[in-house]
Amino acid sequence: MYNSAKKLQRVLTAREIRKTFIDYFTVNHEHKFVRSSPVVPFCDPTVAFVNAGMNQFKSVFLGTAAAPHKRVVNSQKCVRVGGKHNDLSVVGQDGYHHTFFEMLGNWSFGDYFKREACAMALQLLRGPYNIDPERLYVTYFAGDKLLGIPADLECVDIWRSLGFPSERILPFGCKDNFWEMGATGPCGPCTEIHIDHRPGSIAERAKLVNAGRADLTELWNLVFIQYNRNADGSITALPAQHVDTGMGFERLTALLQNKSSNYDTDLFTPIFDAIQSVSKAPVYAGSFPDAHNAALLDTSYRILADHARMVTTCLADGMLPDQNQKLRRVLRKALSISEQVFAHQNLLAQLVPIVSETLGEAYPELAAKQQSVLDLIAHEQEVYKNLRESSSKAFAEVLTEFPKLDDIDLMECPGFVPAYREFQVQRSSFPNNTIPGDFLYKLTDTYGLTEDSFLKLAELENMNCDLERYRAELALAKLRTRQPQRSGENLQLQQRINEAQAELTKRLATSTDNSPKYNYSYDTPSESYSMPIVSSQVLGLLHNDKELSCLRFTASSSSSSSPSATLSIVTAASNFYFESGGQQSDLGKLLVKNKHKPEQHHQLVVLDVKHLNDCVVHVCSLTHPHPTTEDFELAVGDVVQLQVDAKHRQLNMCHHTATHLLNAAIRSLFNKVTYQVSSSVSSEQCKLEVGLLGKRVQKTDVQHIEDLINRVICSATPVRVQHLSAADVLQQNDITMIPGEVYPEHGLRLISVQCPELGLSSKELCCGTHVTNTKHLSAFCIVNLKQTNRARFAFTAVAGQAAENVLKTVALLRHRVDMLEQQFQTDKLTNATENELQTIRHNMLHSDIKLPFAFKVDTLERINEMLRKLKETSRTTLKEFVVVEMRNLMLEKPLDTNPYILHYISSSALLEEIPLQRATKLCTDRPILVVSMCDNIVKARCCVPQNCISDRFNATLWLQSFAATFGGQVTAPKGQNPELVCNMKGRRVNTQFEEQLEQAMCSAQAYAKSHLVT
Repeated sequence: MYNSAKKLQRVLTAREIRKTFIDYFTVNHEHKFVRSSPVVPFCDPTVAFVNAGMNQFKSVFLGTAAAPHKRVVNSQKCVRVGGKHNDLSVVGQDGYHHTFFEMLGNWSFGDYFKREACAMALQLLRGPYNIDPERLYVTYFAGDKLLGIPADLECVDIWRSLGFPSERILPFGCKDNFWEMGATGPCGPCTEIHIDHRPGSIAERAKLVNAGRADLTELWNLVFIQYNRNADGSITALPAQHVDTGMGFERLTALLQNKSSNYDTDLFTPIFDAIQSVSKAPVYAGSFPDAHNAALLDTSYRILADHARMVTTCLADGMLPDQNQKLRRVLRKALSISEQVFAHQNLLAQLVPIVSETLGEAYPELAAKQQSVLDLIAHEQEVYKNLRESSSKAFAEVLTEFPKLDDIDLMECPGFVPAYREFQVQRSSFPNNTIPGDFLYKLTDTYGLTEDSFLKLAELENMNCDLERYRAELALAKLRTRQPQRSGENLQLQQRINEAQAELTKRLATSTDNSPKYNYSYDTPSESYSMPIVSSQVLGLLHNDKELSCLRFTASSSSSSSPSATLSIVTAASNFYFESGGQQSDLGKLLVKNKHKPEQHHQLVVLDVKHLNDCVVHVCSLTHPHPTTEDFELAVGDVVQLQVDAKHRQLNMCHHTATHLLNAAIRSLFNKVTYQVSSSVSSEQCKLEVGLLGKRVQKTDVQHIEDLINRVICSATPVRVQHLSAADVLQQNDITMIPGEVYPEHGLRLISVQCPELGLSSKELCCGTHVTNTKHLSAFCIVNLKQTNRARFAFTAVAGQAAENVLKTVALLRHRVDMLEQQFQTDKLTNATENELQTIRHNMLHSDIKLPFAFKVDTLERINEMLRKLKETSRTTLKEFVVVEMRNLMLEKPLDTNPYILHYISSSALLEEIPLQRATKLCTDRPILVVSMCDNIVKARCCVPQNCISDRFNATLWLQSFAATFGGQVTAPKGQNPELVCNMKGRRVNTQFEEQLEQAMCSAQAYAKSHLVT
């Protein structure tokens, strides 16, 4: 290769090359260094990774955000996997394709323009970098008659004035020299600097520019953003002009280090050395595949080194393989190469410190997050190993048929296999490469897939999801659940109302000012929050699905109104919180002035609050809690008063702040890789599901969490709110964000609780409402803990008045159990006492009563111990517990709403053995599948009435769907029809029984839902 940097007396290291670039612009040309944004897109839902240096400044170009400085320079971490930018399969096959790379860039936001940009670029190349200018060619935009844009002759004149001869200034069209951000928006001509790696005739070599040659390549692209492409395709001039330049760091390093391949630079050679040292493989030789040599080993070296850089960077930036299938695909390929080519299954993890060393000076977060990266790789390695070794037979079959399913971790979703097969059957009928919302709802309702699951599926299949229709279907399903007596006609009405609300808000030219929802204060004497009433003008009005300019409602008309009659009222301002950020919407009233009695107001009860097209819609009932009996009028333009239910809001606020404290406490106490999966906040409770790697949460852990949060409550720490922009957030390292969440550019609210004396720090971006001081929570307790996945835990908790109510229940129940235990110890037990113990136990396990998780576990152990000891004196009574439990279950689950019974007999844990036919005999009117666990042996029995049997559903098939999780054998009792009755032979269980039981029950539930004909 010709050394274009031949004047250098010493070869610069990659670190020196990067530092030279940044210093040149900051010291010599007054640029401000802005550190690289994470590779996780923060405000841009259109890309899976940050794939260019301009990504973090996209909003500046679009005019939606202010520039951080007029002149900016940085080195941006970028990832390109798939799509037009980079085919993953090409990485390793040549010397310049990468999944992870760095982009050096300088920007001007309305400051300098073409002349200065070109002069600075040329001065850096032939000055500090000592690149021979006789090897450089430059290109310019040749113009486009169709767009009506002339050739960029200004650029030609600039390059000539800088010493470039005309034969080295080359014109190209839109494809090569006109940059566009998208179908519409900022755009402009660009000029590219190309480098000739081999000397030759200028006339001949000039023909090879932009010809895809490896010996004459683009070095630096200078984009001049001076136009805007409009929706009709026309081009107009922008009021402000910007400069955006980008130079690939790996290519520049290869050039300045006189290497023909990027992989031969000191960005990669330390990684190659580590691979060889650990695996003892032959040394990297730098060969590339051709017709005579597959170069498998050297290609594997390049792939593994590249993927190690990409995986380390992504994981350090908070990206999760579980939420980004492209990252998971790259990681798994690296694991496979480590094991299959280099015969070392932990090789990838051992490369992480080397990557951190080579890149850490520029990106210190790599070293800071190194342990988290290693923990995530270890977790993913275990997940991948289990996927390959422990796949169910059904999953293994579908994996053989569709190998790409190896890239998504849906093995643990019981209904995935039948769901995927139905998807394959139906996909040809899906319009516009989009999975319809009604089919997505079926995936949830029939097969148990979550929104997260089918988004993974859509990404794998390169399809879109109609989430809007899906969520509408989900909302209708919730309506059906809440009001099962509703007729199909009323459900259709609700759907029409939803559509009318969307149309109304779309048509309104203005939006609702919703900032008053954050206007509240704490009243110390009453120990409650006050929410000021807001007066606002009515902008739009719907009576059911009919838009009105004026509603005249009479008491006589209320008697003929539908039971679901509603008013949808859009106002200019609102203090009502609409459901967002996991927090449920407010309740309250709208007060309408009584035109006949001005001193009185007619009250409309607000049942729901929606946010549609920047408008807040208050859904009010005309019949709840009882039919309206007064005449009233309401017209567009009238002023109404909005009164939020303060008690309901305060409970929501307590639970939202408690969710943040719970999240922070988990991170503080366990010091493990932790990420939020989901959260929900209501007046009744809060739920937080987190991914927690390398930690199994026990009862004592729950107690430690509760203790820490209650101490934070007692510390009376202020809850502070700070308003930030996206640019502000990216400059901070300690803010907890939801992986994969797309945040707005402006108006971000940072909720902060700092309690350093207790080791707790909570800083989260959140749009919800919160208490102003932790002491207003008064109390906190965790009422449930559930492991939802291999490394996911869902916590349910209560705070404030809800927690105080729970603690009152605890005091009463503890006292009663103490009394019963005292009777037991003094041999004063009676049959009534035994029945009471069993009733308490049943209610604790099967009712909705809320109890602290640790108390519940301890109390159940106490009750179970008493009941076990009863074996010695009353074995018959214990067996009757099973009958009592089943009879209670049958009363709780009538046939008309429960077409089948699927139940784990919790009292079976008290017995050494239980004949399951005692349970199934009590249910002969529908299919039943019951499960027991006695002395660490799990058994199951299934009975299906003759009238429920079909080709797709019978006792054997249903029980098999359950038994697969335990690897249990399914057989019919001797001489009996296996379609009618079937047993699962006993299987010894381990400490994972609860998780296995839940998975097996979900599988059986999904099977019955999809195959039982009702």
